[in-house]
Amino acid sequence: MGILVTGGSRGIGRAIAIELADDHDVAVGYRVSESDAEDVVTEIEADGGTAIAVQADVADSTEVQDMVETTVEAFGELDAVINNAGITDPARLQNLDDEQWDRVIGTNLTGAFYVTRSAIPHIVPDGDIVFISSIGGTGGTVDASYAASKAGLHGLTRALAREFGGEGLQVNAVAPGPAETSMNDQILTHLEEIDFRGHENVDTHLPQYSCKPEDVAHTVRYLLENEYIQGEIINVNGGMQFR
Repeated sequence: MGILVTGGSRGIGRAIAIELADDHDVAVGYRVSESDAEDVVTEIEADGGTAIAVQADVADSTEVQDMVETTVEAFGELDAVINNAGITDPARLQNLDDEQWDRVIGTNLTGAFYVTRSAIPHIVPDGDIVFISSIGGTGGTVDASYAASKAGLHGLTRALAREFGGEGLQVNAVAPGPAETSMNDQILTHLEEIDFRGHENVDTHLPQYSCKPEDVAHTVRYLLENEYIQGEIINVNGGMQFR
């Protein structure tokens, strides 16, 4: 049986795919970066694991269905689905056009819905669904579309935990703080461009400020191994969530 990791070709998704490949066959989902996805597959196979690269724009329900079917054909039933695919396109609200809003919500929130809906019939009864959210989903960011999409994932997590928990399916989310990824660089550039000073008052309670992708990956593994966590949003942000 296998695991599907969307957005698995780089950053946090790459770290999750590699982390879970010790115990599972892994489908590395990607939208455009085929070479990066194949690099992840090569790394997993070089370490003795089994992996495939599967393409889909998660905002397209037909492509998602094809991706899930390809994964199931390769591995059979799914142990877990890790909804990691996400984008950001930051702009001040008055400059945030319809297309930007739809693209971010469509990928980050609707895409996670499409993937989960398609995968549910193929997930084993004691399997897992994990959503990769963000501190922006609870604390907000100066990026309305991104924050709204991640807050939506929190609601989706808890709704599905209630809906499927009685069947033994665990549904949880991981909410990283600033992570050492290219997406976070994009967010920081936006904050500098608008001269936003609020983030200066948001700090960790550890020497380490930003999390590493591997920190998130370890947390996902923990959720898959623990049989008694349900409907939780696990913060991986060094304590940024409390003041």
